[in-house]
Amino acid sequence: MPLKKDDIIECTIESLAVGGRGVARVEGMAVFVAGGLPGDIVSARIVRAKKRFAEGVVESVVTPSSHRVDPRCAHYGECGGCAMQDLEYSEQLAQKAAQVQSSLNRIGGVDVAMDAPLASPAQWNYRNKMEFAFERRDGSLHLGLRAQLPAGEKGLAPVLDIEECHLCSSRDIDVLKAVRDFCRESGVAAYDPKTENGFWRHLVIRRTSLGEVLVHIITSADRRKYPQVETLGAALVDRFPELTCFTHSSRSKRSTLAIGEYVEFRLGSKVVEEMVAHGDREARYHVSPNGFFQTNTAAAGELFGTVVEFGEFSGSETVLDLYCGSGAIGVFLADKVKRVVGYEISEESVAKAWSSAKLNDLTNCEFVAGTLDATANLKSLPKPDVLVVDPPRSGMHENTAKALLRLAPAKIIAVSCDPATLARDIKRLSEKYELTRVRAVDMFPHTHHIETVALLVKK
Repeated sequence: MPLKKDDIIECTIESLAVGGRGVARVEGMAVFVAGGLPGDIVSARIVRAKKRFAEGVVESVVTPSSHRVDPRCAHYGECGGCAMQDLEYSEQLAQKAAQVQSSLNRIGGVDVAMDAPLASPAQWNYRNKMEFAFERRDGSLHLGLRAQLPAGEKGLAPVLDIEECHLCSSRDIDVLKAVRDFCRESGVAAYDPKTENGFWRHLVIRRTSLGEVLVHIITSADRRKYPQVETLGAALVDRFPELTCFTHSSRSKRSTLAIGEYVEFRLGSKVVEEMVAHGDREARYHVSPNGFFQTNTAAAGELFGTVVEFGEFSGSETVLDLYCGSGAIGVFLADKVKRVVGYEISEESVAKAWSSAKLNDLTNCEFVAGTLDATANLKSLPKPDVLVVDPPRSGMHENTAKALLRLAPAKIIAVSCDPATLARDIKRLSEKYELTRVRAVDMFPHTHHIETVALLVKK
């Protein structure tokens, strides 16, 4: 008998799907169960039923998994920032590696023995960047992380006024509370994307491994209220002496991205300095308020080290670094090769890549701003010996994959934050390339995210 919405079933959770939901089998059908952990026997309520699969939510745990542990955070289960605090870390790592293997098999059509996954060097307090959202609700100002949406619901979850978070430094939570108190007392409303009214939009805190701290306030473009932000900045610099940079940016677009469009006010430096280390290699980087950088600095060392290991560089190679961002990988491996050429669509990121190369006294790096969707740009790419590609979650553009086949370097090292799009891209390249090594690197303990490094060798 087919499953229907609101049916209550008892099932055994066999594994975790990409995204963190438990996977059970009921009469041959896959049921994705929010809140279920591998090894659990649960009573679940069906919230969505289709011909080939169903979705459910745990009503109660009948028999808990041996891998269940007590979550550390008081907000766990309500806050949307974590998904796996109640699963022991070794099992988190095993499940994430299995998801990569499954995606490669199902989507990529390849069967390769994976390297053992690399754990994050730190399981707690590892995040170097936190993005907090403001919200106006019930006449009050809220600042924190988005709550967890109930199973089956879509849209923007309400903001939860968190009092603790174990993914970042406890000092970051002190800054959060200070900003929340100030903004409430200011009497100025938080921004509402539906009405486009209000002022406060996002708070971003970045804390580097070198002890430098950047606080970035993003507001709407209401100049009458800018003095409030300047007062806030002065108060934070006075209260938190480690603060290196305070930046106020405005944003006019309705979308809820924590990215400023125009810098309105700044105290301190324009950038903070970060350092990534692995083995005997240390690389330093300039990171701007809107700049992207890997959010787990210690694990970034493991990720970049894997790229160097897979490359087996002799020192004579020209490396093409596509979707290079602010040049993090290219700068890290530049002392191992003859030349690095990076491409990135963001001009701001390219400027920071040049700055970081200079910071490390590198003279063999160059970075170019341009889209990798454009045929003209792809035809002008230099002939590399090794190609490193680290695209966004959506993976490589199809034109980029075709260009790689034309360039035909001896090796392609693919870095990915999404196993499904990685598998799709590997399949696109299978005409000329064989997948020889794969390693999952956990940058995000207690969340469903996983990074993967794959080595493709020309047939």
